[in-house]
Amino acid sequence: MSTINFAAREINCKIVYYGPGMSGKTTNLKHVFSKVPGHLRGEMVSLATEDERTLFFDFLPLDLGTVQGFKTRFHLYTVPGQVFYNASRKLILRGVDGIVFVADSAPNRLRANAESMRNLRENLAEHGIDVRDVPIVLQINKRDIEGALPTEMIRAVVDPKKELLVFEATAHNGGGVFETLKSVSKLVLDRLAQNK
Repeated sequence: MSTINFAAREINCKIVYYGPGMSGKTTNLKHVFSKVPGHLRGEMVSLATEDERTLFFDFLPLDLGTVQGFKTRFHLYTVPGQVFYNASRKLILRGVDGIVFVADSAPNRLRANAESMRNLRENLAEHGIDVRDVPIVLQINKRDIEGALPTEMIRAVVDPKKELLVFEATAHNGGGVFETLKSVSKLVLDRLAQNK
């Protein structure tokens, strides 16, 4: 849940990038970090494990406005993609305000996408959060790889009810990264405005 810093007149929101290992979660964050001016962002912090790393940083968005006179500061996190880091995934989801689910377009990653979405739903449920109660957008990444699965096939597995906004991306060159982030940020701010 978002926190309010009355002294700084800021609302802090947590956005988590979730998805299978190597789907592009870290690549998304690194691209955002590289494009946000230094005075508007904090440092990027990386907690490395043997096989994966968890990254997070915060920034003040440039053009997403205020909520009742408060600036909004977004804290972006990635979760480890490997299932055996599930305890870390659960911890990172605590207090989440919005989620970007990053799906991999590679033909051999369809099952990993499905398992990661199921894992997300289970972990949210353990925090007492219904998946319909948190803004989630679906980013289908690696659209430029050879043999990329059709977007509709990936969506049928990850979002069969077609409830999520979908963005195609090539995060390694920044394609679709900010469109995805702006969308989830707007959903988070809209939800905040409704709850105030």
